[in-house]
Amino acid sequence: MDSPSRSLDEALQALRDVCPLLKTSIYLANCSQGPLTNAVRAALESFMEDWAAMGMHWNAWMEEVERARAAFAALIGAQPEEVAIGSSVSQLVSSLASALANTPSTSGRRIVSSVAEFPGVAHAWLALRAADYTVDILAGKDAGIITEDDLIESLDSNTTLVSCPHVCYANGMMLDLERVTQAAHAQGSLVFVDAYQSIGTIPIDVKASDVDFLAAGTLKYLLGTAGIAFLYVKPAILETLHPTVTGWFGRVDPFAFDPFHLDYASSAARFDLGTPNIVNAYVARAGMQLIRETGVACIRGQIERLSDLAYRLAPQLGLQIAGPQDTRHKGATTAVQTASAEQAHLLEAALQQRGIIVSARNRALRLAPHGFTREEELEQAMQTVAALLHGAQ
Repeated sequence: MDSPSRSLDEALQALRDVCPLLKTSIYLANCSQGPLTNAVRAALESFMEDWAAMGMHWNAWMEEVERARAAFAALIGAQPEEVAIGSSVSQLVSSLASALANTPSTSGRRIVSSVAEFPGVAHAWLALRAADYTVDILAGKDAGIITEDDLIESLDSNTTLVSCPHVCYANGMMLDLERVTQAAHAQGSLVFVDAYQSIGTIPIDVKASDVDFLAAGTLKYLLGTAGIAFLYVKPAILETLHPTVTGWFGRVDPFAFDPFHLDYASSAARFDLGTPNIVNAYVARAGMQLIRETGVACIRGQIERLSDLAYRLAPQLGLQIAGPQDTRHKGATTAVQTASAEQAHLLEAALQQRGIIVSARNRALRLAPHGFTREEELEQAMQTVAALLHGAQ
């Protein structure tokens, strides 16, 4: 399947060349897990060699953790001291929720979330009901679709925080973060952004968008693995936040080994918990370095071309797109609607047997390319989906 055809940009072809799986498969499951790259494998082997030769190589391992923190910060236009490291976005949001539970509010205690939220994030906000927060989960005007207007219209003077995905995991809907942030700040509300489905494929600048919090992990478009995630915290509000979900790496000096005093690091590291996931830091840093070398803007350009192609092909093939109907408002995922969740998962399995790897979620069959994806690969995948749906073999 790796035959010459419509050529990729040189940087995108270089990214493709370090993904061995692409020689045998059409890979469209990046919304769930990115493929293994040679650089990530080498990073893993580097850690294993040090572990085998030295047993403990603590100082070098901690340096790699800090390199991963700095790499994430660079991707979003932040400084390393503005970024916390955790084991997952769910864990980091739970730590943030614990800080909000512990923070007096002058405007009220209300969280706005939505059906577009990934459940792990929504659940952390729902848990704040135990701290006398009102948590509203917006349904949206169209099933599964949440727009900037839906979020903005929900705001009031009692809203402590509005939470939104930059790109929805289920259908690829993309939000204009600046619009939401401007409206929320005008009401005195904070803004949390889940960027898991956008980072690496859409340029992000937390300073320009003025978001208060942004979290993401690395296993999807950043070509890493599960077990590590990052949280940006705006410096202006950092000192007001004292998480009760905490750990020894959240202290001013973790290596003081002081069990008697609970202080908080002056940086976003106050949201760090226990010993970092060292091996995953190696993986995360290597994957993010590949994305930076390729260029997020370059990747975004290819994603837009692929999205335009998918939306041209869908009506010709009799496929129904779930989610935004305009490619200007979507991330990498194109969600093809099926009759049921069972059918979507059966299609995922059937496609995998044909060397086409996709990811089903509920009734949607998610086709999620990356910058390394060729147009004819997406076209072949969509033709195969249509043939399977319409009963052809």
